[in-house]
Amino acid sequence: MSDGGVSQSGNTADGAIVAGDYAEGDLTKHYHAPAVRESALSRLFRRLATEVCDDPGLSRYISALEIYTRNVEDETVIGLEQKFERSDRLDQLEIAMRYKEAMYAELRRNMFSKTFQTIYATLMAKVFEEFETWVRPEIVAGQPRVVIDRLVNSHIIKPIVHELEECEDFDGVAIATVRGMVYFLTGNCHLVWH
Repeated sequence: MSDGGVSQSGNTADGAIVAGDYAEGDLTKHYHAPAVRESALSRLFRRLATEVCDDPGLSRYISALEIYTRNVEDETVIGLEQKFERSDRLDQLEIAMRYKEAMYAELRRNMFSKTFQTIYATLMAKVFEEFETWVRPEIVAGQPRVVIDRLVNSHIIKPIVHELEECEDFDGVAIATVRGMVYFLTGNCHLVWH
């Protein structure tokens, strides 16, 4: 070659083919795969898996989750049916009750795991925050149900489901988990639909 380059075409080898000086290990010595940032939820789910193996009898109940698992203080307690009737959502009542009960059962089963509680407190806080930021103002403004449902889907359901599905150690049905939280929080008077 006239340009001083080296041609390696047509060569085959069981090891590395290089032009110039080469010492064993040189090809991998300077290469570093880019670091993949692990999400907070992924870390928590990994910790939960370890925690369950190490100590299934944990007994502390964290206050961050307690905020969402009890009814809102000074709120007139009405059932899910009345809440859905007021917001013209009776067609969702049966599935909402199932999701809410499944969420309650999941919380009860894992009530002694601090990591589980942290995960669910984090998720419920996200549901609540997104609802209050994007959905509640539009309900108050009198937007029709179709607009409200789209906001719930785009700002609560889809992003949180995506985040859960990105967690390697999450082995549940993400959409059922998030919908369950929406209905659970509605039942406990945290999310107001009318």
